[in-house]
Amino acid sequence: MTRFLLAAVAALAVILPGAAAQISGDGGPIRVNADSSEVLEKQRKVVLIKDVDIMQGDARLRADKVTINYAAGEDAQAGGMGGFGDIQTMVAEGEVFYVTPDLKATGTRGVYDAQADTITLTGDVVLVRGEDVATGTTLVMRLSEGRTILDGGEGRVQFNITPSSTESAQAPAN
Repeated sequence: MTRFLLAAVAALAVILPGAAAQISGDGGPIRVNADSSEVLEKQRKVVLIKDVDIMQGDARLRADKVTINYAAGEDAQAGGMGGFGDIQTMVAEGEVFYVTPDLKATGTRGVYDAQADTITLTGDVVLVRGEDVATGTTLVMRLSEGRTILDGGEGRVQFNITPSSTESAQAPAN
């Protein structure tokens, strides 16, 4: 029974993580759905498997598998059992989708680093903003800065930009 309660508390840590955790620049509560989960108490890790869907505010992360790594909580630092703290990293694998009202991004691996406040997608990355589409191999989103960096790796970054009708109407005639 004690093992079950510890596992339940650890699983709740995923649903109710510390304030430092965010997949959205706005923060807030995180909702998690997955077909199964595994809590690794000693490693302070939760593994979510198959059809993982994580939502926070208006941001959403979907993947085949997500591993959430936690810092040591107060209990663990004091020598107690368990003690999940704030989320340190989230690693998404498989088909990874990150969606906000402003953008849609896909890749084969995504890493959220709480300390750096970044989300990094790698693989065949596709970034869509409105009608504009960009492709590359590494996308780094610095959440608190509102900054996005796309790298082409061995290839080149490619863009398909669709000017808005307002911009083209204001362009001077030749």
